[in-house]
Amino acid sequence: MIGEIDIFREPDVDAPVMIEGLPGIGHVGRIAARHLASELGVKKFATLHLNSFSPHVLIKKSGLIQTMKNDFYYWKAQEEGQRDLIIVTGNTQSTTPEGQYNLTEKILDLGMKYGVQEIYTLGGLGIGRIVDKPKVYGAVTDRSYIPRLKEMDVIVERESVGQIIGISGLLLGIGKVRGIPGICLMGETSGYYLDPNSAQAVLDVLTRLLELEVDMTRLQKRAKATEMKVAEAQKMERKMMEDMGMVQREPSDDQMRYIG
Repeated sequence: MIGEIDIFREPDVDAPVMIEGLPGIGHVGRIAARHLASELGVKKFATLHLNSFSPHVLIKKSGLIQTMKNDFYYWKAQEEGQRDLIIVTGNTQSTTPEGQYNLTEKILDLGMKYGVQEIYTLGGLGIGRIVDKPKVYGAVTDRSYIPRLKEMDVIVERESVGQIIGISGLLLGIGKVRGIPGICLMGETSGYYLDPNSAQAVLDVLTRLLELEVDMTRLQKRAKATEMKVAEAQKMERKMMEDMGMVQREPSDDQMRYIG
């Protein structure tokens, strides 16, 4: 039913941590959450459709239609020190302010139904340029988190007031009102393209916080492929600008030998 979470399996969880990774800048949170879910072998237990989601459907390579939705997965802790997880990801957020608040309330309602104790939201921090080693920034609803994040080189303190737009911020803010503490982890990203490199930086921190072992090989390969595409795009852009006379052509090897 549109507007209601369809729970088709009861998750086997006890005092779980909720992890949100929905589309945003660089799709950092979504890439991170989907990789985590894939590597842990999670089980899907619920789906949400809202009339405030983006008004279109996706067409897969096979030609099949995919609706705009959010999916909920659970994972049972395997070792001492780990915690049960509920992971929220999907292909869209709501497109209106009212829809974002409605989505937040529905996610939190589900979380409280299953006893969620903490919330971790994942996203990107747009800096307008490409970086090889993205830094991770953090925002918290409880000061007690700060020392641990600093130990992991997460940047928490800022020179000025900032903001988190969308579901990643609202889940923390309204979650705090409901008595659920949380952390937002944001990886530096240019914001120009899907950024698995930034997603890996965020996952590196998250997995250490939650004492998880996650293979990053596929994510690293995806990051390498993205870097190659970006490099090729930059090369094509420069050639176009050179052809238009907007930038000076780079000297050839022979020309370089004769520069005094």
